[in-house]
Amino acid sequence: MEDPVEEISGVLRGLLKRSTFQQMADVLTENFTEDAQFYHPYVNVGPATGLTAIIAVYQYALFFVNYQDVFIHDIVYDAAKNILAVRMTVEVKPWVLLWRTVNLRFFTELQLEDLTEEVTGKRVKKVKVQRDYFIRWPLLQAVPIIGDIYDSDKLRFLIGRITSAFTRTVQGTYQAIVPAKLKNALFEFWRQHLQVPIGEQFHDAEVKIQ
Repeated sequence: MEDPVEEISGVLRGLLKRSTFQQMADVLTENFTEDAQFYHPYVNVGPATGLTAIIAVYQYALFFVNYQDVFIHDIVYDAAKNILAVRMTVEVKPWVLLWRTVNLRFFTELQLEDLTEEVTGKRVKKVKVQRDYFIRWPLLQAVPIIGDIYDSDKLRFLIGRITSAFTRTVQGTYQAIVPAKLKNALFEFWRQHLQVPIGEQFHDAEVKIQ
């Protein structure tokens, strides 16, 4: 890539928009370094196996989740650090879900490396490290009905508003009905018997250093 901001969308579509195994291999070979690294919630590839292993991972994912399309939402490029960040949605139709559409929401960070092409002599940028992060948990997204609710921004916002209103109502009722002396007594009981002192919250067991 000579201009990563302009070209990354085409690279991602070449990988994730109904690509063939060979198209994937060609796109990765053209845009990734030989010792590229790949870090994903479910699989990691180090520099020792590099590009060859990354091609295998992408092709296995294509077979398993059946990539359909990719939608780019945001692209941010830090020229000083040579890092490209992309927020995107990848549409898949896994055969294990009887080809039901699932929208995987990603935040991907691409660390680039400047190289000179041997044939043309052009200066290009190739991906040295790819790090993927899920914005939504895909296993929950795959659950019928529940997954659709979980993935819907409007429904999540509505549920959040309802939960917030219910909590405020309970708090207001508690403040209005419960006498001050009883509230103070309950708070004192909680402070003395239920609250875990700061610094001891994760150190219940005795630790011995040999």
